[in-house]
Amino acid sequence: MTKRKSLDLESQIQLLTRVQFITRFSSHLIHLSGAPGSGKTWLAHAFLEDYATDCHQVLLMCQHGQTDVQHRTLLLQQFVSHAMFNEHDSLCQSVEHLLANQHYKLMVVIDDAQCLSPTLIAELWALAQYANQHPERQLNIVLFANRGELNQTLAHVAHGSGITPVELDIDDFSQQEVMLFSDMLMTSDGLDAPCRRSLKQRLLMALPRPGVLHNLPQAERITMNSNMKKKPLLPIVIGGVIIVLIAGGYFFMTSHSGSESASATITTSQLPVPAAVTIDKEPLPPQVNPQGLTVGRQDDIKGQERIVISDQQIDAIIDEHTLDDHPATTEATEATEATEATEATEMAEKSPVIATGAIKTPAAVSVISSPVSKLDWSLKLAADKQRLIAVKPTHYALQLAATQSLAAAAEFITAHNVMDAMVYQTVRNQQSWFIVVTGNYATASQARTVKNQLSPALQQLKPWLKSYRKITQEIDR
Repeated sequence: MTKRKSLDLESQIQLLTRVQFITRFSSHLIHLSGAPGSGKTWLAHAFLEDYATDCHQVLLMCQHGQTDVQHRTLLLQQFVSHAMFNEHDSLCQSVEHLLANQHYKLMVVIDDAQCLSPTLIAELWALAQYANQHPERQLNIVLFANRGELNQTLAHVAHGSGITPVELDIDDFSQQEVMLFSDMLMTSDGLDAPCRRSLKQRLLMALPRPGVLHNLPQAERITMNSNMKKKPLLPIVIGGVIIVLIAGGYFFMTSHSGSESASATITTSQLPVPAAVTIDKEPLPPQVNPQGLTVGRQDDIKGQERIVISDQQIDAIIDEHTLDDHPATTEATEATEATEATEATEMAEKSPVIATGAIKTPAAVSVISSPVSKLDWSLKLAADKQRLIAVKPTHYALQLAATQSLAAAAEFITAHNVMDAMVYQTVRNQQSWFIVVTGNYATASQARTVKNQLSPALQQLKPWLKSYRKITQEIDR
């Protein structure tokens, strides 16, 4: 409550200021209603402490089970000290007797007024009307009650008088007020970091009412304390289980070893004398070394289909990427790369251009007979090299073809009208290759999308993704 006093919330300040203004000059009965947890008790105390300092204060906090006599007694004892009254008389009669011929200014605040009986509500209404008829006597009654529980009773007692009680609603917090109230609650001590994070999430999800928000840290602290009380029991339980298991294992081993000793004694007495042992002194056969048995032997693969691992699979293994169009390869070695390069050389002798693909077959080779462009392809090769090196290594390009001459690469670019393609030179197995690539894509997903949008002629060549890190490595090679 001490920390709560220093927190000014706009909605509550406006409500209490309005009540203060209404009660300043005349007598009234004011009904403030709000949902459970809307802070009615806090508002009642705050109003008396900060907004009703210029009058005599009377506070009644009702509880279930109290009678009208108890309520009258608690009220009248605060009106006049050492008061003499008949607790069965109405409040109006007792106040008129106790405060006769006196000028007074009283502020009566009743919390949980829904616990009052209709009879006492009628007496409070009559007392407010009596004070209103005597301007020298000012008496204001402020009732704090749950929403909807006093409206019918007040309407009934005020019927026919031409005057209705003043009714005000206690609204829920706004989002900004919830954050301010939550920050105030988060400063409470005794909560560790996980509990604070959990409490922060619960505060944001709870109803925007001060009573609901104020009870969450208390529940969190109770849960934390109960967990701390339960934690010491866990090692004790674990230790007890371990001791029981050790004792059971020891008993089992002791009984089992005893039975084995008895059975071994009986078995030893019954076993015959073993025969003489013969030692085989023949030398062991030589170890078989399977390494290199199939490397370079042509007779083992005659009549079988030759499978060549493609560039994209080797590059994908190096770059740790799995291509959509090619199955994942488990291991790539220098011998595999050499075999693939030999196959590429054999295909190059038949055609100047080798199109990319999973397995190089004659259908993947495209012979281009169109004339070479008159552009200075040597200057383009140097310019493309600088452009490719400047791209981020994490980006991707699409490889369209691999040729063994710059002229063949130029013919390929001209024939397929991919003038935005770039060419770079690399060396594989001491042979020069000219690689045709296109595009600069930040992610592999973008590159695959553009790949699927290429012309049918280029898609038949099965272009594949290559990272710019690999391109830079091949240029440096």
